Amino acid sequence: MNWLFPLYLAGAAAIIAPILLHLRRRPPQDCVEFSSLLFLDAQTPVPVSKRRLENWLLLLLRCLALILLALMFSRPFVQSESAAAASPNHATLILLDCSASMRRGDLWKQAVAEAESQLKAAKLTDRIALAVFDRELTTVWSFEEDRNTPANRLTAAQSRLAELTPTWNATQLDRALIAAVPSFDSSTTTLKKRIHLISDLQEGTKLDALRTIAWPAELTLKVHRIDPATNDNFSIALAAREQDGGADTLVRLRLSNTRDSALRDFSLAWQDAPKSDAITAQIPPGASRILTAPPNPTNATTLNLSGDTFDFDNSIFIAPPQPRTVRIHFLGKDVTRDEASSPLYYLARAFQPTDTLAPVLTADEKLSAQVPDVLFIVGDAPSAGLRDYVERGGFLVTVPSDATLLKAVTGLDLTVAADTDDEYRMLADVKTEHPLLKPFADPKLRDFTKLRFWKHRHIQGKGDSVPLETLAKFDNGHPAILSARIGKGTLIVLASGWHPGDSQFALSTKFVPLLYGWLAAAGFSHDPAATLLVGDTLPLDATQSHTITDPDNKPHSLKPGETFTATQIGLHKVQSPAHTQIVAVNLPPDEGRSLPLEPQKLAEYGIKLAGAAEAIATSETTDQRLTATDTEQRQNLWWWFLVTLLAVLLLETALAGRARQSSAQPA
Repeated sequence: MNWLFPLYLAGAAAIIAPILLHLRRRPPQDCVEFSSLLFLDAQTPVPVSKRRLENWLLLLLRCLALILLALMFSRPFVQSESAAAASPNHATLILLDCSASMRRGDLWKQAVAEAESQLKAAKLTDRIALAVFDRELTTVWSFEEDRNTPANRLTAAQSRLAELTPTWNATQLDRALIAAVPSFDSSTTTLKKRIHLISDLQEGTKLDALRTIAWPAELTLKVHRIDPATNDNFSIALAAREQDGGADTLVRLRLSNTRDSALRDFSLAWQDAPKSDAITAQIPPGASRILTAPPNPTNATTLNLSGDTFDFDNSIFIAPPQPRTVRIHFLGKDVTRDEASSPLYYLARAFQPTDTLAPVLTADEKLSAQVPDVLFIVGDAPSAGLRDYVERGGFLVTVPSDATLLKAVTGLDLTVAADTDDEYRMLADVKTEHPLLKPFADPKLRDFTKLRFWKHRHIQGKGDSVPLETLAKFDNGHPAILSARIGKGTLIVLASGWHPGDSQFALSTKFVPLLYGWLAAAGFSHDPAATLLVGDTLPLDATQSHTITDPDNKPHSLKPGETFTATQIGLHKVQSPAHTQIVAVNLPPDEGRSLPLEPQKLAEYGIKLAGAAEAIATSETTDQRLTATDTEQRQNLWWWFLVTLLAVLLLETALAGRARQSSAQPA
């Protein structure tokens, strides 16, 4: 039963008034003697405390008449089950921002309080889900849990929220909203769907991916923007870093100030550096500038910016210089290191220390007990143990004089014969797309037309075919560079040496890049360490196990092939059986753009905001009201209440008349 005007039901409470007045009625206190009453017997008045109701049926009929009158004016009607199913229950997803920008002031505390307020305001018949987001969406309380245990909603959600803190990740609102759309499961099909977004909605958030989807027409978004007490904020980001000789020579930084900031003065210094070494300057509101870091005499790894209100984006971490040692062995006489005609002479001068590599070149006619990372062999050499060396992951480069060494390493039936042609050879076909020739992938570096090879060898197998991969050919079609994967290692075969007795290779600009390209293929890249941001995957060797110690000194053990995503700013220590490396991870620069966006910005991406949705909801409420009025007018149940009321009044009148006649008869 439903009521078109339920306020009239309050009128039924009026039945209590005559009952109370009757029970509290007091007899007259003043007595006046009349002569006509002298012959009547005096009767003692009944005390108020002992007064009782005498005609219960009459009283009940009068009370029933009042109730029927209230029900009639309330205009009752019966709502169908289909109409009841369309009652305005909601499926609500509370989306809470936990990115790094929420570390400002008490933003996180305000956001959690707002989320709890939305949880408390929900009806038990509503479906509620709770999720947090930064780069990804993480469910805290799902629609399925809410459907199974709605009574535990508030307690469980509050408990889980208490365990959360803002992360150091960037804000990617677009990915969060796209992931939130399919979170409304089948249990929410008949409910009104909406998302409550609780965020600081700062300028650095990502929104571009929202252009790739069509926002569901039945889903609305209500933005609860949490604003800080002030927008005075400087931010700092690494713009460039140049190194020379293994030491930091230049660190360039990008500093920014928010548009409506009241601050200008800032100070920049290395951690624990004297105040005299700090840089003090000004930056106007809304401006950005490039600044060179102050000198770093103590080799500190952290640059700190001070002078603003919020410090979550005021630090830059820079890993210390840490060139990696690579052991290179030349199987030959060490005395030839200073002979300009020997292959070792050019290797010793090509392998120079860089910012990331520290090559150690040794030479001996025998392999040392310490297994080298890269092995060079020119001419005849003992082949014992070489295949085992390559299979375990060694990197062997050889210029063979005969087939003995190649047969021992590859197990193939190969022949090596000197090319008796007196003419020099040139490179005609070079596979620059191959990983072993990666330095020449740039079209500007692919010119090999100036190289001359005086002495070269013809390497072939049965049927004049070589069962190795050919990376380069001479202009006569013979292989110039060949390679093969043997076990875990790599074999490179050169048909001509690099020293002047064989070719012009060592004197060309191609020699050093090729050597360092081979070192990179062996697992010793000379590229400078990448500037990593929170959310990036640390560069790890997939063939080795690692132990990573995060900035909180918490160790993480990884098996070969496992990856590690940085979730904190600071220095990460990466340890493997081969080496130890320090990796710096910084805050994403966009997270420092902390000025708030207007919620209407989201409407430009096709999202239906709650403002327009409320007008639609008002229209739907009006439609429901008109439907209820039409249903009541068709049923006209109030007529039955009116007929019943008239019958009750007739019965009450008859009973009252009989009672009056009985009391009028003389005693």
